[in-house]
Amino acid sequence: MNAILTGVDSLRERFELDGFGVGEGASCVILTPRFRTSRHVIGLLIPSGASEPELVVKMPRLHGDAAGIAREAAVLTALREAWPHAEETVPRVVALANGDRPMLVETALPGPLFTPAMVRDSPSRCIDAVVGWLIALPTTRRNDGEGSYQRLLEEPLAFLADSFPPGAPERELVARTLELVEPLRGGDVPRVFEHGDLSHPNLIWLEGDRVGVVDWELAEEDGFPLHDLAFFLAFATFALRRPRTAEEHVAAFHDAFFASGGWSRARVTAYAEKFELARPLLPPLFVACWARHTARLALGIAGGRPGLSEEDAAWVRQSRYYALWRHTITHADKVAWGR
Repeated sequence: MNAILTGVDSLRERFELDGFGVGEGASCVILTPRFRTSRHVIGLLIPSGASEPELVVKMPRLHGDAAGIAREAAVLTALREAWPHAEETVPRVVALANGDRPMLVETALPGPLFTPAMVRDSPSRCIDAVVGWLIALPTTRRNDGEGSYQRLLEEPLAFLADSFPPGAPERELVARTLELVEPLRGGDVPRVFEHGDLSHPNLIWLEGDRVGVVDWELAEEDGFPLHDLAFFLAFATFALRRPRTAEEHVAAFHDAFFASGGWSRARVTAYAEKFELARPLLPPLFVACWARHTARLALGIAGGRPGLSEEDAAWVRQSRYYALWRHTITHADKVAWGR
């Protein structure tokens, strides 16, 4: 807490932080996410006498690891410039400090967390609020050729393959993945603002049945469409079905996305129509979502260095997202809305 408060004090005058009511008497609540790949400590700055935070502060856990907050600041700034509606539904960057004590300060969004219990209590209302938010996002450009394909797919998948020893099954899984996503290389695929982790606890329920989105450290300004929608619909599926084991997660996932009556069809169809996505491109985009997320798990746990220890490799293999990636590769030709 001292590090966050000291950092905030160093920025107070330059960025006029007292204008947010976090001057003398303000309190700070520290959140330390327990995800194994979490990179930041979060502080909620609450004005004196208030019950809700006005500002959120993010600091890297490790010295020199400022890339995440820099990415978040850049994407949030670009999104708010490109999309007027973003002003109400995503944080505003107040300050970004580099140097010995890197720190990101942004506005807090007012409202409770969007939880699995909320989805169970009111499925259509909650799911449609998020899907509507995604459909309203602007595109950033159409397919820009090899550059973003390499950055979004080839490079992270090469890292994923190199994270496992020669002969490991993951190397064959990566090779098969690259075959399945090849149509994205030259296809007419728009680029969109991509959050990268659109699920609990990164969603806020706002007034007026609207959704707010926080924690943009994995975001891409020129990301792939469908990634966030697929990730969110999987979260909603698990909220509704409440699976416990990896097998139960895969079964719920299969019913939502691969079974002929899967409930995701209408939402994916509406999204594809908005972004003018050709139907044959939907399965490759769906495969890309789970492959890229698995690669991010490996990248996060390895600290950016290829080569996982046996313990870390086992952790990745036990992740539900690894299981979803494998299942998607095996059943890519059976995606309900891709046929």
